[in-house]
Amino acid sequence: MLLIPIGTVFADEELPIISINFLSGDTIDLDESPQMLRAEIEIENYNPQDGYHFMQIIRLNDGEIIKDTEIMPKVIDDDVYGVQVLHYLEQVDDESELIGDYGFRVYSEYGPSEAVSTFSIIKSSMPIVTSGTLEQLETIEDTTEEITEDSTEEITEELVVSESKIPSWVHDIFVWYANETISETELLSALEYLISQGTIDVNLS
Repeated sequence: MLLIPIGTVFADEELPIISINFLSGDTIDLDESPQMLRAEIEIENYNPQDGYHFMQIIRLNDGEIIKDTEIMPKVIDDDVYGVQVLHYLEQVDDESELIGDYGFRVYSEYGPSEAVSTFSIIKSSMPIVTSGTLEQLETIEDTTEEITEDSTEEITEELVVSESKIPSWVHDIFVWYANETISETELLSALEYLISQGTIDVNLS
């Protein structure tokens, strides 16, 4: 007679491991373009029984969920799946409402898969509040004037070079889609963003 103890574990099941890599950096500057977050997600020990996977954008100061959408990881190697996702900022009248820290959460419908990373939204042109002395403030102003005068020509040259009807990052989006790096849903989201920004003009008449 063979006795098998109840609760014996015959094999340790490896839990899923989700990694989040911000390809566009973990800071979005409202003074720069494009105003989007591009992230690469990889899931090791992927288990289809965990159900669908989702991405959440959460504003940390009040916990509001800004975005909650399904993502579709594709097989990379054996039990490793991955996908790239894009998140575009919604246009608001007061951009200061967007400034702050956010959570980027990836989770599964049923299983234990979950990972959270953070990113920030800033506006570099906003004045910096300081409590320094009047002498310190005057020194900062003088330094700023010198930098501005010296770099005016360089900035003008950069603007001429970067001036284009279609920014280079727009081309990249279509390349990513052609290479199946991003999904059709992400491509459509990108097109909607470009139309809302006036980069693409759709004339329905």
